[in-house]
Amino acid sequence: MKKFQLTILLLSAFGLSHAQHREADSSAEFHAFVQKVQQAYQAHYLGFAIRYYYANADQPNLFLDSLSGGIQMDKGRSRFTLQGTETVLTDRYSIQINNDEKSIYLASAHHVAAANPLSMLDSVFAHIGGIKTATRHEGRQDIMTLLFPPGKSYAGMEIRIDDRTGFFQQITYSVNTASVIGKEMIDRPDNPSPYQSRGQMEIMFSDYQQGRFGDNVFNEDNFFNKVAAGHYEPSGRYRDYHIFLASSNL
Repeated sequence: MKKFQLTILLLSAFGLSHAQHREADSSAEFHAFVQKVQQAYQAHYLGFAIRYYYANADQPNLFLDSLSGGIQMDKGRSRFTLQGTETVLTDRYSIQINNDEKSIYLASAHHVAAANPLSMLDSVFAHIGGIKTATRHEGRQDIMTLLFPPGKSYAGMEIRIDDRTGFFQQITYSVNTASVIGKEMIDRPDNPSPYQSRGQMEIMFSDYQQGRFGDNVFNEDNFFNKVAAGHYEPSGRYRDYHIFLASSNL
């Protein structure tokens, strides 16, 4: 799978499409799990590594693709790097940088979900109805499993967190591959391909650190300067990049 197509899968994990609201879950274990995660990611100047693996569902240990990156978070701001791409969310802007194409896509911050694991969790619980959840404890991890209604892009998901810190350790989910990369990429008699209709995505989190960066990471001046109303110029090491605006009233 090409990097672009795998990236689509990853982005879909961090922002599922809007649908109906989920049914209320009165489970005390469910709420305790979610609250532990929410409290964990309120930590200031938090950074960690993230790695994605993709495999066919019937061969989950045979990885066809992988991508690695890192996330830095503080007070609703975030910076997400992923092999040639970078997304920075500040109080005012969403800044998406493609280093291969030397382009910067600039949008209003409130139009784009935060590039962090909590945005994925919020999207799942807020926008898809009929999810069945269960929680359990195993070793040093708390584990939540989710079963999605038939017909969704995702069939099931398992979320593992550190039982002491609440930080994500691993997220594994089954995906309807054709719904996110197109049927033309799926293996069939007239179209040989290594990618089957059902896939599995595994996301690993590691190297959690706090206080290893400062506010400069989110400084908009690192990327562009606003020279007039609706007019921006790239700055710093991005001076030869081209800026695309999401709207004319930024």
